[in-house]
Amino acid sequence: MPHTDTNISRDALRSYGMQPTRRAGEERPQQSRDGRPIRIYADGEEINPAKVYVDVLAEFTREGFLRPCRITWEDGRKYMIDRVKRCERRASRKAGGMGLMYTCMVAGQEVNLFYEENQRWFVTRK
Repeated sequence: MPHTDTNISRDALRSYGMQPTRRAGEERPQQSRDGRPIRIYADGEEINPAKVYVDVLAEFTREGFLRPCRITWEDGRKYMIDRVKRCERRASRKAGGMGLMYTCMVAGQEVNLFYEENQRWFVTRK
């Protein structure tokens, strides 16, 4: 949330979790937190190398729950979800993002599948 009041220092705004507006001539940093360069989509969303957006075939149960059934990886390979162990509201610490985390069994491996608040599915890259 930008703030334009000049009576408050930039450091004070950051300490309250607010984002100060950029000064004239100030460039937006083009590096991620770990120092690697990031790429920006046209709509301003950055590409995160730890986050892989995937296609998911899902169904709604009679009770109204969303249940993922199959994951289609970025190269087109399809993986059936053998079992959904649990579903909880969590944030991905590795890739960023908030939403529902489905802990699934896929081919004997435990996979954390996230359904973000922007209605997109992603898996964290290992």
